[in-house]
Amino acid sequence: MINNKGFTLVELMIAIAISSFLVSAVYAAHTTQQRTYHVQEQVAEIQQNLRAALFFISSEIRMAGYDPEGSSNFGITSAFAGRLQFTVDLDENGTLDGAGSKETIDIGFTNDSSSEHRDVDGNGIPDLVSNGIPNASNIGKRTDSAGEYEAFAGNIQALEFLYLDSTGAVTTITNNIRSIQITILARARRLDQKFTNSIIYTTPSSQTWGPYNDNFRRRMLTTTIRCRNL
Repeated sequence: MINNKGFTLVELMIAIAISSFLVSAVYAAHTTQQRTYHVQEQVAEIQQNLRAALFFISSEIRMAGYDPEGSSNFGITSAFAGRLQFTVDLDENGTLDGAGSKETIDIGFTNDSSSEHRDVDGNGIPDLVSNGIPNASNIGKRTDSAGEYEAFAGNIQALEFLYLDSTGAVTTITNNIRSIQITILARARRLDQKFTNSIIYTTPSSQTWGPYNDNFRRRMLTTTIRCRNL
């Protein structure tokens, strides 16, 4: 007697259905994990960019007004919301040297009208706009009016310098500045079509940035730097 063993059509259909369910569950879990990974990668990149920007800016600002000879020739020379200029006595001779000396330093967005990263009016928001939204730009420094602008960080959406006097009150008088509150809004390099950013970011001066209503993730960070040489 021949014993033919096999699966019935119903058994095959049940097996296929169960396999399809398992494959779909595994794929969904994989997709979710991939999306979470990419989101965390974007957030980590933004935060790293912010930390780098604040580290370099803070290091420079702490040297503002460095004047070991006590000549009173050095200090903050101009203070805009998105750009700061100050002088330092690098060669410690008590005299502010001219072009090429690197004793005059600009920090923030560039005011070079031909640059794609420009903020000519110094309001802390890049001048170039795409689809109604300011472009993310580089911030950095220039140590010579004829020199290159050295970028600290890219993908910066907005920048605010808030100047405080010895009592912690906001001031616009350069000689009275004793500390500076720095706020930076950074943007992800890549957009996320499944995310819409409708957040309104409020700075310490009550200035608002956004809502941008686009697909870029952003993070804002604020820190206060005491100008130890002023």
